[in-house]
Amino acid sequence: MLNSKATGWSLTMGFVTLVILMGASMVQGNQETKADEIAWLVANEDMQWLGLVEMVGGLTMLVFTAGMISWIRSIDESNAPLTYASYLPLLGLVLSWVGIISSSAAANTAADNADAAYALLRLGDIGGFLGIVMMMLSFFIVGTVSYLKKSGAPVLMGLLGLAGIVGTIGVFIPAFGFVAFMLLFPVNLILVAIIGIQKVRA
Repeated sequence: MLNSKATGWSLTMGFVTLVILMGASMVQGNQETKADEIAWLVANEDMQWLGLVEMVGGLTMLVFTAGMISWIRSIDESNAPLTYASYLPLLGLVLSWVGIISSSAAANTAADNADAAYALLRLGDIGGFLGIVMMMLSFFIVGTVSYLKKSGAPVLMGLLGLAGIVGTIGVFIPAFGFVAFMLLFPVNLILVAIIGIQKVRA
């Protein structure tokens, strides 16, 4: 288990990861269909460095995951919901890495095999989506349990639990999914980063 300050700094890496990955996504732009995305990849082969940027995001995500697991276990190692919650960030990390690697592989194969690139992009989307769901579910559990146990700042923990469950459910609602991803997931990461900063300053 990490010490308090190391855990705190690690918790801030979640928002850093989001900024890195969102930045890479903004450079690529928003293509309406997978065919458009493949066409963009073929036309912009010199932009494959974006895959390296995403890998950096994957590494900061690894640091964040270590911080999440350490933080959750420091609250109460004997609590069953928290024990289960401590595995969710790791599962989210694995799924997110599947998404990152698949997307990078799609960029490398788009010019030679559009069908393979399409399949890899779909796999990347699914991996990234499920990774976010696992993360938000862990936020819900740890926030709610911490609030009930009066561990940490009640307002922060209550908001984390609330944003976590609304986001987890919201991503499956077509009309609300985009809002859940673009608003609630960043809010969750900001709340966790604030908790991390509090640990660093303690």
